[in-house]
Amino acid sequence: MLSSNLNIVWGIGLSIFPYFILAFIPVWNQLRYSRKTVVIVGTMCMLLNIVSVIMIIQWVPNWNNLRFFHSVFFLILYIVVYIVMVQGTSSKLIFIAFLIKSYADFIVSMAKFFEVSYLTYGLHHVYVQTSYSFYFNLFQCLILLITYPLIWIFFRKKITHVMQTHNKAWGYLWIIPMVYYIISLAFGAMNASLIAQWQFLVFDMVSFLGFYLIYFVVIEMLEQSEKNIILAESNEVIKQQLLFQSEYYKKFGECIEETRKGEHDLRHHLNAVLGLSQQKNNEKIEKYISELLGNRLSISEILHCENDAVNAILGYYANICKQEGIDFIIETMVPQDLEIDETDLCVVFGNILENALEACRRITFGEKIIKLSSQFIGNKLFITVDNRFTGDIRLKNGVYLSQKRNEEPGIGVISVVAIAKKYAGEASFKAVDQIFMVSVVLTNPPQKKSPQTAMAPVPLGINNNTCHVEH
Repeated sequence: MLSSNLNIVWGIGLSIFPYFILAFIPVWNQLRYSRKTVVIVGTMCMLLNIVSVIMIIQWVPNWNNLRFFHSVFFLILYIVVYIVMVQGTSSKLIFIAFLIKSYADFIVSMAKFFEVSYLTYGLHHVYVQTSYSFYFNLFQCLILLITYPLIWIFFRKKITHVMQTHNKAWGYLWIIPMVYYIISLAFGAMNASLIAQWQFLVFDMVSFLGFYLIYFVVIEMLEQSEKNIILAESNEVIKQQLLFQSEYYKKFGECIEETRKGEHDLRHHLNAVLGLSQQKNNEKIEKYISELLGNRLSISEILHCENDAVNAILGYYANICKQEGIDFIIETMVPQDLEIDETDLCVVFGNILENALEACRRITFGEKIIKLSSQFIGNKLFITVDNRFTGDIRLKNGVYLSQKRNEEPGIGVISVVAIAKKYAGEASFKAVDQIFMVSVVLTNPPQKKSPQTAMAPVPLGINNNTCHVEH
């Protein structure tokens, strides 16, 4: 039989280490410090817990009277360390902490039930309350081996994903697991005769499964809410896309009409230029030609890339920028035969250009400029947009907040990030020296790989030229 101190070390290790891993599964990429630092700090907290229990048991005759205060103190310590180590909303982190605590308390109560039952009815011994006994630790191990894989999958698949959502409900969702924690405190106050009853086992299992069912439903609701936001944004973009297409074809029709008119009037213009040339009036010739060029609508003003859907959006925003005195520099290469859904492309280009336009509209002094660049390399579409802005951009827990919706993340940003993830890419946002920079990478599904993907170097624009829309 293991010694008392070794049982304490084993028991506290079981009550901390597995749950330490669970806590960091959803936030492993949101650490404020290096992973090594997190492991060291976690190990130090666990050692402090072990040493404190050993010392209290040796120095305090009735350790059970201090068990409640000791447990609450270290729970608060772990939560504080968790919040300090992880970048994220405090309410989300507290939710995860109490969620894991509810699982840990379930394991403890189940292990205690089997320990009391086995000693009482199996070995026919008189049960004596001890701290981290051999049988208690053994049953903890067995229950963890049975339940941990399912909880691991739950955290890996559901909790990790829902942590990326942004919803006001996070402000009070942590209350649910905290309620279970309060209930579990009542379990700890029960004596051995009550714990050994089968009703205790049933109530413990039903309450635990019931609370985790509530967690599952809440998480599903949060995910659905996020999907609804993105869907609403997509519907709005589709409406805008129809407007963009209408403007695009209107412009295209004007080009065609201008071309027909030019062809019809070409003979008259040439006669006029010939007459001025015979008069050797170079000044009038230059003025006449300049008027002809200025009055004609160039096809390059509406064709920015090969993709019709993206082209319509670029033409729409180029026209607005021209009207509002914003320099819009376009360097685009977007193939027509992409496997990326056109609606998703429109959501990405529409959102980042709309945000850039809104930022430029707020500039009251200085240059207003938007620079869009896109390239298709290999099977990836790279999109960057840089624009000037004025004032402060609010940032909360690494997420840029909307200028229109107080203290809430921008829906456009959420949509762009979601679509980037959908196509195995990424989206990043950064503000430096009054320049806001957006970078988006989308992976084109390889089923219908375009032959242009192997071309190098990558051209810019439909005619390998830079389009600069000036006011």
